[in-house]
Amino acid sequence: MISLGIDIGTTSICVVCYDSKADKIIRSIQGGNEFLPEGSFLQNPEKIVETIRELLKEMLLWFMEDFQPENSQRKLVGIGISSQMHGILYVDREGKAVTPFYTWKNEYGNEIFKNKVTYAEYVRQKTGCDVYSGYGSVTHFYLCEKHLIPKEAVSFLNIGDYLAMKLTGSRQAETDVTIAASFGGFELDKKQFAFKKLEAAGIDTGYYPVIAKETAAGNYKACELGEKAFELTIPVWHGIGDNQASFQGAVKEKETTVSLNVGTGSQVSVFSQKLYPVEKIEVRPFSGNGYLYVGASLNGGKVYERLGIFLSEICESFTGQKIDVYKKMEQLGAEKKETDLITVPSLYGKRAAEDKQAGIYNLTYENFHGADVIRSFAAGMAQELYELYQLFPEQLKEGKIQITASGNGIRKNRLLQEEIEKIFKMPLVFTDREEEAAAGAALNLCQITEKRGSSCR
Repeated sequence: MISLGIDIGTTSICVVCYDSKADKIIRSIQGGNEFLPEGSFLQNPEKIVETIRELLKEMLLWFMEDFQPENSQRKLVGIGISSQMHGILYVDREGKAVTPFYTWKNEYGNEIFKNKVTYAEYVRQKTGCDVYSGYGSVTHFYLCEKHLIPKEAVSFLNIGDYLAMKLTGSRQAETDVTIAASFGGFELDKKQFAFKKLEAAGIDTGYYPVIAKETAAGNYKACELGEKAFELTIPVWHGIGDNQASFQGAVKEKETTVSLNVGTGSQVSVFSQKLYPVEKIEVRPFSGNGYLYVGASLNGGKVYERLGIFLSEICESFTGQKIDVYKKMEQLGAEKKETDLITVPSLYGKRAAEDKQAGIYNLTYENFHGADVIRSFAAGMAQELYELYQLFPEQLKEGKIQITASGNGIRKNRLLQEEIEKIFKMPLVFTDREEEAAAGAALNLCQITEKRGSSCR
């Protein structure tokens, strides 16, 4: 089968064309994503949809003009969507966005609510559910309390859900179970929202979307591409969580593999068919069946990027010249395989208040060098992921023999790769699919189609 996969990331957007027979991406194109200047990590949903429409147009034009004439039997089976999780936006009865997209990095939930607790902590106490600032249920509660939800809003959903609506013309606010669970206040065993718990916290549950069935959201119809007219009707599948999509796109032996994804944030994930009781880590429904156990960090590739920006600013201030700072960072860091300098690079905070704050520790005259600082940043990033992995039940860690890494935050950082292998004591491998989340979305719909006994080969 040939399918298209779309990944709506925090800082970038990607569309891939995936060949399930060859199990590879045959074309990939990228676009940018950015936050609005208002602050608190908001994005423009219409601009995101517009960017994706242009990328889709480019991909479909290539497919119809260049690829398909040479492969006349290869047809498109559908479009899959991977989406950054937790965040929400509101739509009206016509399916039009009436608010920005409040992303997973949104900080409203960290503001003080009552009795000197934050909005997130209040919801956590009242519901008994693990929720944090940036989770849809917390953001929704905050906006309700502040009377910031537009009168015309009838439902909230995720940006991946909104894209599916806009591509298909649907007005029904639906969300896949992998996205629904990411909002917080979700019953995994029943695969439904815990409305009674949410209502006990004073949350208006009338805005929650419908949980979608494992079916297409509708059809995307393309009648004109470039200067030529093509009649295309392509099924569009509901968006799935980018964590689950990345795991699916990167990991081939899921029973024996630990997955590490480092993008803007980072996650360590392990798959299991069984549901175990856990604390301090998340359990997310996996596409199709089973569960993904996830230790998630607010810090990822952006941490190393901030170090690069800091060093670049110093170099330019002193010399007036710009250099390829990341190449130099890798060279310097490679000179120092070990350092006793300790960095906790949680520049974007941690979800648990008792966690150690960001900082550089054990600084001496002997280790006060650029190479030590760079190496210690990579080691600190690896240390945080390993500490999250240590929170997993022992049953989940049994039989794990390798790490499959995904995301540009680790793919482009050789020092982090070395530190990961060192602390986990397992070999680290990459798949040959660099856009793992987009590939996972495409692969997911292929697997669903095959399960139903149809084929487009």
